Amino acid sequence: MNKTKDCKVYFSTLIKRMWKSKKVKKEVNLPLDSIDEIIKFIKKRKKTDRYYDLKDDKFCFLATATIFPENNSAIIINGFFKSSRDNFRPNVLHKSTGLERANPKNKGEGDIEKTHFVMKIDKAVDEVYLFLECNGNGINTNNLINYISHFNSLLLTETKSVKNYSIKHLIIPKNDFLMELENLSRANMAEIYISKKILGGNALNLSNRTTQLKHDVKLIVSASPKETATEFIVDCFNGFKTNKNDISKIRVYGNDENKNEIIIDTSFMSKIEYVTVDINQDTGEVNSSQLFTGLTQIANSF
Repeated sequence: MNKTKDCKVYFSTLIKRMWKSKKVKKEVNLPLDSIDEIIKFIKKRKKTDRYYDLKDDKFCFLATATIFPENNSAIIINGFFKSSRDNFRPNVLHKSTGLERANPKNKGEGDIEKTHFVMKIDKAVDEVYLFLECNGNGINTNNLINYISHFNSLLLTETKSVKNYSIKHLIIPKNDFLMELENLSRANMAEIYISKKILGGNALNLSNRTTQLKHDVKLIVSASPKETATEFIVDCFNGFKTNKNDISKIRVYGNDENKNEIIIDTSFMSKIEYVTVDINQDTGEVNSSQLFTGLTQIANSF
């Protein structure tokens, strides 16, 4: 019987945070819809030019990535990073015999760790998702963001483009909406998506001709400095559950107790966060093909 492993998956959205300027007075987040161009730029470089140094004598690089043609208004990218730690070669120990011997690796070599990912550029909802394998010995989301940011800066320099944004990620938690809302130390802003028919209702009385409008109306609510919009969001959510207020979706931007940026969205809840894959009997590595299939299935469910 094959040995298997349940690989946990981290969910994030990738954004461009526009820098404030005379024209841009407030913080603006846009989807990182150029991620496919950044990946193409990285892939054109030779392997050693794709290296990026991490902490503790560790480095990583994009080993492979495949960009699938747009299908149903979405582009899927899958691939994996390889990371390794050099300057670390302690003796090796045999589990069965207890015998210890010198490590055959030279000082510049290290064990390869793969970290698989799938990205989805979803043009229908104007969102860029990242689904990243949780590999404690590989790279994490912050490592990936720093890597992409580094090569994006090189790309902008090469193309003589202006850099006026930072690349960030927003964590998508996977528990109950109200539970995640309660876990936020502060709910900074909420986007309430309401049926477009309110434009012709008594509240606004603008026009009854809303058939040309593709999307619902988006109401943006920001909390006052040092305050939180949690109570208002709870009221909206209660109406959302009972379909009494024509709300189709609620999205909240906030921070957890560790000041990580969090995004919770009623359309993200209750998604699969584990993929079961076979393990190679000789190397202990996970089956990449199975993991890509599982990650892609998750991406397609968003």
